[in-house]
Amino acid sequence: MKCCMGKILEIDLESGEIRPRTVPDEVYEAVLAGKGLAAWYMMRHIPPGVDPLGPDNVLCFVSGALTGTGALMCGRWMVTTKSPLTGGWGDANCGGMFGPAIKQCGYDGLFFRGISDHPVYFYADNKTAELRDATDYWGMPAPDAEKKLTADNWEKKK
Repeated sequence: MKCCMGKILEIDLESGEIRPRTVPDEVYEAVLAGKGLAAWYMMRHIPPGVDPLGPDNVLCFVSGALTGTGALMCGRWMVTTKSPLTGGWGDANCGGMFGPAIKQCGYDGLFFRGISDHPVYFYADNKTAELRDATDYWGMPAPDAEKKLTADNWEKKK
């Protein structure tokens, strides 16, 4: 059984372009996945001296190597970036359903860069990945926005 999907998605919020990328097996052999995959990507795609709050920084969402394999308590995911607080590495380790959801869509990580000129949200399932207009949800309290997003996306699937 292979624990990694072998692919990532690069999402450019400025252009709206979403590019799947294959990650060589040698990278997984060297860094596994999760935080290691994020570090590998960031070292190659964030220019030195980049503004942490600027469009050239990368916000990475990566699933752990064993996420989705059935291994107990391994449904972890990380979010990483160049920290605006320290100017160095910034990360958070989380649990729940998001890590397995990344893998169920066929990827090991989502890598966002750029700044959109209007509110957008990222939608993915095992068939598609896209940026969608989020104007209708802008400014809503989080629980209300989540309910409306869920209802609207169920309607789009019908």
